[in-house]
Amino acid sequence: MYKYPTKSVSYVTINGMMYLKYTLILFSLVVVFHTTNAQLSEGLPQTTINIEMTPETPGPNEEVYVSLTSYATNLNSSNITWSVNGKQQKSAIGEKTFKFLSGDFGSITKLTIIILTREGEKIEKNISIKPTSVDLIWESDATIPPFYRGKTLFVHQNRITVTAIPHITTAGQTEISPKNLIYTWKKNGSVIEGASGYGKSSYSYISPLISRPATITVDVSNLDNSDMGFSSINLSPSSPLIMFYKKNPITGIEFQRALSGNINLVDSKEIIVVGVPLFFGKSGLSYKWLINGIPTNNNLEKNTQVFRQESETSGVSQIGLSVESRSKILQYASGSFNLQFGDQTY
Repeated sequence: MYKYPTKSVSYVTINGMMYLKYTLILFSLVVVFHTTNAQLSEGLPQTTINIEMTPETPGPNEEVYVSLTSYATNLNSSNITWSVNGKQQKSAIGEKTFKFLSGDFGSITKLTIIILTREGEKIEKNISIKPTSVDLIWESDATIPPFYRGKTLFVHQNRITVTAIPHITTAGQTEISPKNLIYTWKKNGSVIEGASGYGKSSYSYISPLISRPATITVDVSNLDNSDMGFSSINLSPSSPLIMFYKKNPITGIEFQRALSGNINLVDSKEIIVVGVPLFFGKSGLSYKWLINGIPTNNNLEKNTQVFRQESETSGVSQIGLSVESRSKILQYASGSFNLQFGDQTY
């Protein structure tokens, strides 16, 4: 407190004489200094921390990589603690990345991240991870021989069907029926609106005239979007093929063994050969048989040809066949094998 003096003037009369009267008045001036402590208010929003997890939808027992970024605080100078299912795994200054293993299918793994910034703010992030998986299978609407153990390949201008088989469970560990899930299909990153939706577990399309490799992805979720699954496949176009088989007049086509390379006709005078197209469209095919490059008795509808040894001569003939689609100009294939007859050793 500081006392600031001042004075007032008045007049008094003593014995007929007038005198000046000074009165000293003290005024009190009080100066108060206020000190404000800077601190975070509980009402203010928490500093933004970006969390990136790879993969975004982990499968069972899969390694998960998590990283933190922020433009609002310096994470390099922050103390970061990582805990899995309540057990601390790592704690250090600037520890912005972390790897851990997801649990079994249907189990829940809880990841807790606590960040103490240099400004004194405490930020806590919690992530619950429930592993899911989605299997993708695909097939082409194409020709294959009976009992063929391989897969129908993706060929130009054929219809391709991709089917999702999701494995997503309820809280009670019961697997949700595929027809009760929501599917978002994408081709080369673009959402296919017509194929996406509730219960739409498959997607079909006809590959264009000149097909390029395609990436097909699907996001699968339950109705409240609390559980999600993801899968992706890459499809690359192939070329159709021709396989040759011997036909027995009694037992039929011998699909267990294809004809290729050199076939010996010494023990018999005749052989029935069937040309079987693989991965073509299922209709509208033309067949052209050749012997040593020369067309022979061509019936464009027949995929079967009989070859006989007409005399006692011996030699080797090249048997060829070309197959093409009448409506799909890029579906064409040719093949051949050598037919040895007589006593000559080829």
